[in-house]
Amino acid sequence: CNHFFELFSHPAAFFLAAQRHTHKYQMAHHHGGCCGHSHGHGHGHGHSHGDEEMDHDPVADMEDDDDDVPMPSSQECKVGEEVDLSGDGKLKKKLLVEGTGYTHPEKGAEVTVHYTGTLQDGSVFDSSRERGDPFVFKIGEGQVIKGWDKGVMSMKKGERAILKCAPEYAYGESGSPPKIPPNATLDFDVELISWTEWKDVSKDHTGSILKKVLKEGEGWEKPDFDAVVKISYKVTLADAPEKVLEAKENLSVTVGSEEVVPGLETALESMKKGEQALFQVAAKVAYGTLPFTALGVPEDTRLEYTVTMHELEPAPKSWKLKGGEKLEAALKKKDEGSELFRQGKLERAIKKYKAALDFASSDYELTEEQKAQLKPCKAAIELNLAACDIKKSNWTGVLEHANKALEFSAGNTKALLRRGKAYNELDRWSEAKQDLQQVIDTPGSAEIADAKKELSKLQKKMKEKDAKEKKLFCGLFDKMREMKPDIVEKIEEPVPEKPKEEDAKAPEPMDQDPKPSDASPSP
Repeated sequence: CNHFFELFSHPAAFFLAAQRHTHKYQMAHHHGGCCGHSHGHGHGHGHSHGDEEMDHDPVADMEDDDDDVPMPSSQECKVGEEVDLSGDGKLKKKLLVEGTGYTHPEKGAEVTVHYTGTLQDGSVFDSSRERGDPFVFKIGEGQVIKGWDKGVMSMKKGERAILKCAPEYAYGESGSPPKIPPNATLDFDVELISWTEWKDVSKDHTGSILKKVLKEGEGWEKPDFDAVVKISYKVTLADAPEKVLEAKENLSVTVGSEEVVPGLETALESMKKGEQALFQVAAKVAYGTLPFTALGVPEDTRLEYTVTMHELEPAPKSWKLKGGEKLEAALKKKDEGSELFRQGKLERAIKKYKAALDFASSDYELTEEQKAQLKPCKAAIELNLAACDIKKSNWTGVLEHANKALEFSAGNTKALLRRGKAYNELDRWSEAKQDLQQVIDTPGSAEIADAKKELSKLQKKMKEKDAKEKKLFCGLFDKMREMKPDIVEKIEEPVPEKPKEEDAKAPEPMDQDPKPSDASPSP
């Protein structure tokens, strides 16, 4: 998901990736058409047709028959000169501006470039410069066409060059209609702005924990919460690597148990079995709330950890357990979470409770007796999560977990109390009053006293709101009296009382003649 988000958020990345996917689709048809299977959208998740692998990208991932051919760098040519990077004339580089330094980006480095792509007639089909938005990609990992991977890897920081890519190093015999015709040779005016081999693995993506892989690990699995790893590490000051602060060999660590400092624990979560990596960690992040300055570590410095992960034992997974084992694991995690809650370690407690819910998610292969225990167990876990959210003042979270607890345990007064408190904090007073009153009306409930206290708080808030609104209305009325006294006087004039019904004189019927009066003249 993150990969596709990055593609859609950057037009150049999406454009280049889209061309490769279009070409793959066309090549699949060329090799026998669509067979009805879904195509993978990530590396290593291809589409097979019988025993034949069909997710081969002849453009971005074509075989490197010329990998042994040395790639000349800008050091070997002068401005205006052209060199053959591929050895067969199909990928050439013409130097426009010399770069600085002596290093080149290596495979896996994240590079930032500006580019303009043109056809041989000079027409532009894509340009990051026109958008004013540099293009960022990982080099050597098939994220761009082959000519870019090999060409940019030959450049230095600040260098600008024309990469002339034959079809084999661009979009192949199919091209990328409508902008790029079949068998097109393309020119890319590329400027290598910068690159970094350090990856930000901090939780808040602030660059406080940077990682550089020294040796690739195996597989895909990384340690999650409650995983057990065996590591060796050495800690130095980043600007004084000769000063070793700490070194450990073959140390067993349970992730999330706070057996190592917070920064190192976060770093471990990014590693794989057999991997060796270098981490630069801001001291404040490395030690968290621990008084690290007492150890002789300056407050504004960075630490450098060299870490090797020898072994990785993943946390138990619910799908690997059967029947009663799941219930036992759920109860164990719940109890561990409750102990952490009592210690005030809310984040770890929440992780334990969520792991407990995962184990309790299914009653498959449970006996009737075990099923009867499952609902109260789920209700208790949800109530504990609600308690954690109360501590964090996350009132929508409290509502969510209290509602779930009531699904498993209807009328649970503890759930009603916590939901009533959340409603009160969210100013949903009628709902709060209803929940709290239900608790108070439940004979023998241990939560009655707390419910009365919360209800009193609610009533006080309602009175304060009424008084505030009354004061506001009176203030507006007084202001109106100052501005429009004549209108206010009319509003304040007493309405004349209507005569009582018996005193009111009924009108005479219109269809009758008036009665003769004594004052009328005689005929």
